[in-house]
Amino acid sequence: MNRTNTTDFMRDEGVGIMQTDLEAMFYAERAGEVYFVDGNKTDDSHDGSTWANAFKYLSTALAASHANIAITANRNWAGRNTIYVKADSITEDLVLLADKTDVIGVGAKDSYDMPCIVGNHVPTNGMSTRFFNVQFRGAVASGAIIWTLASGSEGIVFKGCHFNGWSTTPATIGLKSTASPRLRIEGCKFFGAFSTAAIHLLTGDGNGTIIRDNLIQSGAIGIDIDSGFTCSNEQAWIIDNRIKATGLVIDDDSDTIVIMGNLGSSAGTLGGTSHDIPVANSAGNIIAGATTAATVPFATIE
Repeated sequence: MNRTNTTDFMRDEGVGIMQTDLEAMFYAERAGEVYFVDGNKTDDSHDGSTWANAFKYLSTALAASHANIAITANRNWAGRNTIYVKADSITEDLVLLADKTDVIGVGAKDSYDMPCIVGNHVPTNGMSTRFFNVQFRGAVASGAIIWTLASGSEGIVFKGCHFNGWSTTPATIGLKSTASPRLRIEGCKFFGAFSTAAIHLLTGDGNGTIIRDNLIQSGAIGIDIDSGFTCSNEQAWIIDNRIKATGLVIDDDSDTIVIMGNLGSSAGTLGGTSHDIPVANSAGNIIAGATTAATVPFATIE
């Protein structure tokens, strides 16, 4: 497999990646193999070793990386592979991820400084798969749920990604997670008239979940947490997000997540129709309703 020096590659290709991630990705490359995906290629018959021999589909690269990580002869299970993706739009539904693999979007699609993957993704596996600088858009005709994670996927990370809900029929949910622990959504943007919620955390193990520093727009609820969500062994956090929702900014029925430092705007009247943020584990959230705003939970100074 041909390697590419990450620093030189990013300079030469004009890659738009957050500076804070550069060092991490540089050392991640040194731990494993590198694959390339070019969504504008006409066929998927190459080995993904260079841009000239790039795969056409991300799913093909994920399969190759997952198989490589599983090789025992050279202890690859402790490594981390890298997939670089450039494209206008690649239309595919991802059903299999790659363990311990970074997927890094490069280049641009029109005015967006990242490639776009169009589809509804319901993976059945994935251990510590990380996505950087990639836009995900719901299926053009139906929208539906863009990402659905379940117990087979653990430690999935989205950093600096976009979740685009503006399909012909708006997406119902940007990301839905059921018993998928150590999920991290950081520095991402959710935009569109999501009709259920931008992010929905359902019943089950959510240990170590972190939702931080995101811009979230929703036609319904911003972040929705079901009563059966648990994080008894490793605290879950919703911190420092900016949320504009038609319905509840945050609806936490679990009373288990730390909710701190979020700013939210709801079209509902301040109170029960603008937010459900339990007093326990919460501090320093500012929520604006239709006519007024307040710190939640209410702070008193003695």
